[in-house]
Amino acid sequence: MANTIYNGEKVAAAALANIEASVVLAATVQKTSGAEFVGAAGHTVNIRRPSMLTGFEENIDWTAGQRLAGGVIKTESLNEQVLPVVLDTHAYSAVDLSDAELSLSLTSYLSQVIVPQTDALVNRLERKVAAALASLPDDSRGAVDISAAVAAGDYVKAAQLIRFRISFLASDLTAKNIPVGGRFLVLGSQIAGFLMNDPNLTQVANAGTDSALREAVIGKLYGFTLVQDNRVDPLSMYAYHPSVIQLVTHAPVVPESAKGSSQSSDGYAIRAIKDYNSSTASERSFLSAYVGATLVTDRVRNADGSVNPTPSVIRGLKVAIDVTP
Repeated sequence: MANTIYNGEKVAAAALANIEASVVLAATVQKTSGAEFVGAAGHTVNIRRPSMLTGFEENIDWTAGQRLAGGVIKTESLNEQVLPVVLDTHAYSAVDLSDAELSLSLTSYLSQVIVPQTDALVNRLERKVAAALASLPDDSRGAVDISAAVAAGDYVKAAQLIRFRISFLASDLTAKNIPVGGRFLVLGSQIAGFLMNDPNLTQVANAGTDSALREAVIGKLYGFTLVQDNRVDPLSMYAYHPSVIQLVTHAPVVPESAKGSSQSSDGYAIRAIKDYNSSTASERSFLSAYVGATLVTDRVRNADGSVNPTPSVIRGLKVAIDVTP
């Protein structure tokens, strides 16, 4: 590979493709490339949130005279808000490449260097989303107690208790006017193991996909796509709509002294550069992105239809499972 010409655009594009193909948690949330936020103060980008208006009504048979007597048309002002997302993390992978590796060992720069590096960045992105999920509000019903069922070895009963709670989570989100389509339920590894004993999950999963355990998705239940992941608490589950988390990635600029490219695609951004590391006297492959993630807050309507001006997190909930004897 000694005479191979480094193509930064090809490397960055390949890295983005590998990220998109490898993420699990990051694929379940909203993503924004930070390219349009260059110059944001304090490493913070602001995502616009739409206005939420009250609206009014009146008697359809009002006369002109009644209008003149004080029945005016009421108006409102737009009340758009912004959601600040702090780019607080520089996720990167830097790999030194010796002369011997470049001359003798490497036969495919993309598969031997770039793919392992993007896998490392994927892990960082996934942990960023996992940390945001851990900040979701707790279900007011408390933990699901399956300790007795587990102690008795009745894992079908344990799965049913978990499934019953999932049905309430679905109804909670619906009651808050959260869209039904696209909902996810991320399961810690132990909860996923319990839930796989539920025949209801097996029936739904088998009817909808070729394999119930295909990759990270184990099936569908009550409108949720069920995903297992080992980066979240093994005994917790997280019910949410993708819009509950805003994940922002931004590609740093390419230094003039290095070869490389900054690119973005489908909400992900990355910089790929190749430079010389004088401290080790070797070539260096460097992939990086600035990353930030935050929970999305919403204003809600009161019972009378008016808007509560204080926003809160309503698009997701988390629940713990109690297996303590």
